[in-house]
Amino acid sequence: MIHRFPIIFIFSIVLPVCGIAQEIDLRMNVDIASFRYDKSSSYVELYYSFPRTALAYQSQDGMFSGAAVIHTIIRSEDEEQDPVLKNWRVPVVVDDTTGMTDRTLIGRVHFLLEPGRYKFAVITRDEARPTVRDSLEILYQVRDFSGRTTNFSDIELASSIKKAEGDEENIFYKNTLEVVPNPTLLYGKQLPNLLYYAELYTAQHEHFVVKSEIVSSYGKTMVSNGYQRKGKMDSRVEVGSLNLGPLPTGVYTLILAYGDTTGAFSASQSKSFYVYNPDIPLDTLEATSIADLIAAEFSAMGEAELDVQFAMSRYIATGNEQEIWNSLDGSESKRKFMTKFWRDRDPDMQTPVNEYYDEYHQRIAVCNEQFRTAFREGWRSDRGRVYMLYGPPDYVERRTSESDMKPHEIWRYDYIEGGVEFIFVDRGGFNSYELVHSTKRNEVYNPDWERSASTY
Repeated sequence: MIHRFPIIFIFSIVLPVCGIAQEIDLRMNVDIASFRYDKSSSYVELYYSFPRTALAYQSQDGMFSGAAVIHTIIRSEDEEQDPVLKNWRVPVVVDDTTGMTDRTLIGRVHFLLEPGRYKFAVITRDEARPTVRDSLEILYQVRDFSGRTTNFSDIELASSIKKAEGDEENIFYKNTLEVVPNPTLLYGKQLPNLLYYAELYTAQHEHFVVKSEIVSSYGKTMVSNGYQRKGKMDSRVEVGSLNLGPLPTGVYTLILAYGDTTGAFSASQSKSFYVYNPDIPLDTLEATSIADLIAAEFSAMGEAELDVQFAMSRYIATGNEQEIWNSLDGSESKRKFMTKFWRDRDPDMQTPVNEYYDEYHQRIAVCNEQFRTAFREGWRSDRGRVYMLYGPPDYVERRTSESDMKPHEIWRYDYIEGGVEFIFVDRGGFNSYELVHSTKRNEVYNPDWERSASTY
């Protein structure tokens, strides 16, 4: 029997204070997993983490306190309905801010959602400095577990799994275990063991096998374990630990499979993750493939130029990719990362060129030509960011001569969300247009934008 607690609790892990504190960006990581609940709903868990050193702290009663505020907006992609909104505060109290390292705060919330496609938007900000913020948007399929066929839940990857007594105030507790998630999905030198939690529903054989495999990005099985189970059951928990120490840096997939004792497997579930092991040489097959690609795109670039390349790509990078990039050191590892980054986005691997890479860099060239100012390259500007993400607008309205309004531009995109607008205002008068309002979801929204554009 799988047990659920019906109340949402907010909790965060604060790891020991040590080292030297340094101000860093508020970079958030988010992961999602869904589990069986009832005939109409699935139990969806959202895991998040961010560095506590990104927060501002104030002295209070001999301690230092700070807080993050998190907002989630969940919209159905299948039908028109009101979004699911949830806001909460994550308080942090430490006894010293001068010795903090880049340790993370980890949390979890849950939702009951009908099966279907959803768009999750998660926004995190520093309570003391609202402009220090990060946001992520994830398209996610909530699975339907109401049938009677054998299947797995989604897989939750964890940084710690241990036996624990029932505690409704510990949101990481479930089914006699404390499962601390790893929303970064990053393992390797600092976290060498892949820990996973999943649930198996409607095991139909008296004797059956559950197999766990780790497969590389080019299809090679790197680790494989199989365990025999006994007894038909409606649900059971599957947890495991797999050693990643010998694996070279790269993207891998964990596969769980259910089958009978003859080796016929009838249900499976998978989860991708990243391994960073800089001291382990790449497998010959993968090294050969990557070396060829590096020679074509990035082999002549030094570390500073590679940093610029990723900065220009950051608009389309996932939170996990940004976390991985920040952990890399040296030109070689960054060349391999950039190769993999763009290879994953190639729309047609059968052609000799990466069409997405070419189009994206063409947009950068346009931005640098049209939106450059004396203080900023075009791709770093607000107009540049919008152009690089969404391409050229369908219509641009430029207003430069109105006596009561500062120069501003209105960009319209007809194909996005049924039609959206972006409004940029040249507040300083140096052709440095700022985005002040947009009707696009998860962009700056300020219907009173004309007040900020007024010359009075």
